[in-house]
Amino acid sequence: MTDLSGRTAVVTGATSGIGAAIALHVGAAGARVYVSGRDADRGAAVVASIVDAGGQAEFFAADVTRDDDVADLARVAASEGSIDYWFSNAGVEGPIGSMAGWTAGALREVIDANLTSVLSGMRHASAHMRRGGAIVNTASFVGTVVPVSIAVPYAAAKAGVVAAGRSAALLLADVGIDVFTLCPWVIDTPMVERLAGESADAKADFAPSGRLTSVDDVARVAVELLTDKPRRASGTALLVDAGPTVAVLD
Repeated sequence: MTDLSGRTAVVTGATSGIGAAIALHVGAAGARVYVSGRDADRGAAVVASIVDAGGQAEFFAADVTRDDDVADLARVAASEGSIDYWFSNAGVEGPIGSMAGWTAGALREVIDANLTSVLSGMRHASAHMRRGGAIVNTASFVGTVVPVSIAVPYAAAKAGVVAAGRSAALLLADVGIDVFTLCPWVIDTPMVERLAGESADAKADFAPSGRLTSVDDVARVAVELLTDKPRRASGTALLVDAGPTVAVLD
């Protein structure tokens, strides 16, 4: 079993979905987890689940579209040493459907929440990381291997996350920080239901397995990235399917 005892992890977007699953898995592996998000009640529930299972966790309220919030989160998480692992999961689907329905404000929101927040996370986390740390950002199959016509702004932001991870891996190599990107296939989350416009099960045929990928599938891969010896090459983006089946995104 993965042992992350003595390590500190920060998980954004950790009050639901993939972020919550990653927080639970990292906590179960022994890391001290900073559970971050905007919903204090849901964050407290995730913390309670980690603590009840014998782990260490605390909630830190932060809106990742606010750079000052991200800076404060990184500073607090590193207050007793440094950050070992940073997971960026926060996101919104943004405008869905016809371009006629896009507004300037909605476009800013989807880019800020899905892409700018990842850039802020890498910037502030890396300033508080020791050599051997890792940053794991969540993108999507949308914007990478399958075009989705009703989610153009979301696709643009998620494709940007992949590109940013690859370039940041080169930039941070000299200080020994790895960067990875997770690109889940169709996930059983409320966001996917909204994006799909119908049952997410009907959209699962996009995936190689033809099945929905669970948030736990993604979380297991996230934790494995921290411990595989040798690790996958920094900068790698991984398509995560149900099972889980993992493929490197070319």
